Amino acid sequence: MVKSEEARARYDGFDAAAMAEASAFPPKDFPDLERRLAALIDRLPQRTLIQDHHATRWLERTIMMSIDRVELEHGEGTATVAQVHNHALWHVRRASAIGGSEIGTIVKHFRGDRGNFTSAKNLALEKLLIMSPQRSTPEMARGNRAEPWLQRMYHEQHGVRSDEKMLDLMKGYRWSRLPQLVGTPDDIVILPDGRRRLVDYKCPSADVNADYEKNGVSFDYVCQVHHYGVLSQSSGGRFDEMEVAVFDPRYFVIHQYKVERDTDLIKEIMKSGQVFWDEFVMNGLIPDDLSPDALEIQEGEMYDLGVQAVMLKVIGDELEVRRKELLSRISAMGSEWHELATGKLDMGFASFTRARKWDEAALVELAGAVGVDPQTHLKDSGKPDTDKAVALIAALHKRITEGADPAPVLADIARTGVPTKSEIDLNALEAELRETGVNTTPAAGLAEKFLISQKKKGEDADNVRTIKTEAIAFADEIEGLVGKVGGRILQGEPEEDPTVT
Repeated sequence: MVKSEEARARYDGFDAAAMAEASAFPPKDFPDLERRLAALIDRLPQRTLIQDHHATRWLERTIMMSIDRVELEHGEGTATVAQVHNHALWHVRRASAIGGSEIGTIVKHFRGDRGNFTSAKNLALEKLLIMSPQRSTPEMARGNRAEPWLQRMYHEQHGVRSDEKMLDLMKGYRWSRLPQLVGTPDDIVILPDGRRRLVDYKCPSADVNADYEKNGVSFDYVCQVHHYGVLSQSSGGRFDEMEVAVFDPRYFVIHQYKVERDTDLIKEIMKSGQVFWDEFVMNGLIPDDLSPDALEIQEGEMYDLGVQAVMLKVIGDELEVRRKELLSRISAMGSEWHELATGKLDMGFASFTRARKWDEAALVELAGAVGVDPQTHLKDSGKPDTDKAVALIAALHKRITEGADPAPVLADIARTGVPTKSEIDLNALEAELRETGVNTTPAAGLAEKFLISQKKKGEDADNVRTIKTEAIAFADEIEGLVGKVGGRILQGEPEEDPTVT
């Protein structure tokens, strides 16, 4: 724990400067914004461990990231200096300690586990301003936009109200015993019976909700609400229970996941946070990454299964070769078929189809030979043209960075939409060539398909079911034989007659 009065003064000085910056008039422009935030960075408790060029680069990237974040939430081109300042200021303040969303990763690190979204190493790099904050994702923006509405739904559903007095205690609060930890919960509500509940709102995807239904909320969230609980109680506030409230987009409801108070976890959070901050960040050190677990190859059953997997892979490849040979025989059947003939052989339970496929390069060459312009048969494919899209973005970026008006480029985008690829209508081109008397056979190719019948009733459907049943039985026999001989192959044991039971 921090005991030094000098160390405590560093945290108090930074907090006072941050509060003053937050309450001051917004910067008049971006150079003023950068100057003021740079002055606040110089007040960070760990500033003597931060290299100047890292601080400069971190601030530049954080400002750009803040612009992106504001525009993601409010719309492109809408970011004001004040909005960007507020967002970047939040990141500077966050650099001064460990926040609630970070503590789970740190606890996991000292347990020898890896974090879900980041690592203790990356967090240390961020606190030393070597690594800038990650750009916002649509999922992150979704959560920020949704939180006020989730809070409103939650309040109306449970008939509760926020304990504003307790929440105010935590704004800008830093515990003198453990100044390495900061953070404010999303809500502390007063229930109709007078009890108080610490609540953190989440808005994950439908898939994540499904996982929470089976396994409960993530360990990171459990750590997060405990983190807020520690700070809330140390600030003089009180609460009776903790909960993660999760919005489920599948049913438009809020699920409640109660988090039981875990005294051992609280001690672990306090110890892990103190060690991470004092022994690493405040010494300019970076914790080692936890390397991924190495697979250990052990003889015995794993080797037997490996041999069987190889055998089944070889058998599968060989069967695929033979399947293609059979299709070639089907394709060649019937002396009346020309080698380029199209049509369909319907066997009831399956069909073999040949469709025309034109060689674009060959058709274009034929067209050039007779003076037909293939470009007259261009059509919109509907597929994005990445080259043109990148060119538009590059042009827009150039105008913005050079201070030019981006309106002309934006007008082009508004007028034409997302650039799409054009392609030649090969059937139309071939038809025009035939009309001019050109023999297009040299450009003719085939696309062949062999399809199993999808009929649900009738004789053909019955035949398909019979064939599938027999095929699966054969596969079971093959797998059984492979299982019998696979384990003995590498051991050089004599083969057994598979027909003997």
